[in-house]
Amino acid sequence: MHILRSNFDGDPNLGLYGFATDSFCFTGADRYASKLRDTLEVPVHVVHLLNMDLAKIFCAGNSKGIVTPKVIKDFDSEEVEKIRKHADMLSIDTVYSSVGNLVLMNDSGIVLSPLLKRHRKEMSRFFGIECEISKIAGMNIVGSMGFATNKGCLLHPKVKEKEKRLIEKTLQVDADITTVNFGSPYPGAGLIANSNGFAVSEKTSGPELGRITDVLGFL
Repeated sequence: MHILRSNFDGDPNLGLYGFATDSFCFTGADRYASKLRDTLEVPVHVVHLLNMDLAKIFCAGNSKGIVTPKVIKDFDSEEVEKIRKHADMLSIDTVYSSVGNLVLMNDSGIVLSPLLKRHRKEMSRFFGIECEISKIAGMNIVGSMGFATNKGCLLHPKVKEKEKRLIEKTLQVDADITTVNFGSPYPGAGLIANSNGFAVSEKTSGPELGRITDVLGFL
């Protein structure tokens, strides 16, 4: 296991800058790409979607590929070509450009925000896995309220038991609650991780670090 503790240019919300799978990592944080590569032990590709560093906001994915809103394909052809060199890409026609905030997934399943429910079959077919619709703690932003790898899932402290059971069944991993960044209830915004390691903010407390290490299967 490798752990990177850092703030990206002073920002503790590392999870907004990229996401990792067990096959690759995409990030907009150029200066931290080599550190992420050493930590996650996968190729790290730098992309600036819509001229922003916050790659995770606009995409989600697993080892099979990534999903982005159609606006990326329409207005960012150069970055799209960069992505397609390294991963299969699904472009969905949605008014919600922040797809990364609306999808929680790993290699086994997809939990989709109700805001994207009409793309359920499309997503399931592309990734070849089960796709279920759910909120977390009654909120639509499941990609911010949760964080999943192939080993475990971290959830907002106010997740409902029914939601937790559906997420565990769909993603086929155990899930538990946590905070990040010394009290933030949004694990999806707080870290970048895969089965090999994880990157968290310097603000992450000892108990939070312990919970992340435990739930993501690094103990």
